[in-house]
Amino acid sequence: MIWMLFIAIVVLSAFGLYRLRRVRQRARHEQRLQAIVQIGLLRQLLEQVQRHRGLSFGAMSGEHTLEARRWSVHQQLLQLLKVIAEHEATLYWYDSWHQTRDLWQQIEAGFEHESAEHLLTLHNGMTASLLDTIEALAHRFDLVCLGRLAPQAEGLWLELLQSIELIGQSRAVGTGIAANRQNLPVWRELLQSLSDQINDQAYAVLARLISDPDLRVLVSQPVRDAEDALDVLLENIRALLERQREPRVHSVEFFQLATRAISAQLLLVDLLLERLALANGAARSTSSAAEG
Repeated sequence: MIWMLFIAIVVLSAFGLYRLRRVRQRARHEQRLQAIVQIGLLRQLLEQVQRHRGLSFGAMSGEHTLEARRWSVHQQLLQLLKVIAEHEATLYWYDSWHQTRDLWQQIEAGFEHESAEHLLTLHNGMTASLLDTIEALAHRFDLVCLGRLAPQAEGLWLELLQSIELIGQSRAVGTGIAANRQNLPVWRELLQSLSDQINDQAYAVLARLISDPDLRVLVSQPVRDAEDALDVLLENIRALLERQREPRVHSVEFFQLATRAISAQLLLVDLLLERLALANGAARSTSSAAEG
């Protein structure tokens, strides 16, 4: 009788531990899904801040036709910040998020009286803080290495975002140069440096992505499109830098070419994040079924 009671206790304890493990697994999957949602929102915010930066620098460098688009993007930013505020309880714990909000307030307050150069610096600081927040979320919930020691192909979305930031900076500086009021050696040297970094980093990430056998079918065409858009952008940067006095590339045209390159890379980011969300959703469903 005692032995039967002992066995029953052992069995019940084992079952209880099994259930507890499943509950914890499900909670982890739900937390990861929530993190992916938050990263998706921050990715949208990053895209709009980068766009706002380019339009602002271009408009303040003499291309006044960009002002209406800058105002429209500004309104989109305000709406997006309201949506992200619903996740403030999570983002509150990241210092980089507080820096992001503070820098946006400085950008809003300084647009009427600060120089184009100073606003560009503020925008760059904001995008850097945003990327730091995204990276912190990614590492906390293992969305880059995915249980391994090194970044996995499906986790390359973060490196893509870092490449996109280089393209975004080149869009802003190149638009200013093409507007012909920021056509100074310091800006030309910066654009050349950004072009070199894009050439070194962006293509390498795309090559690593398409070399993964599990992703090749999914990303082959988007990667080719992204490479083609990069080729066109870098060719136009070269054309812009070749002309010392009167850039032959129009500022609005340059802005649009850079935007196409960014959009092509963002498509890949979204594909990878969606794939991670689906994988975590399936794992959560499995855990729920096991609990039942």
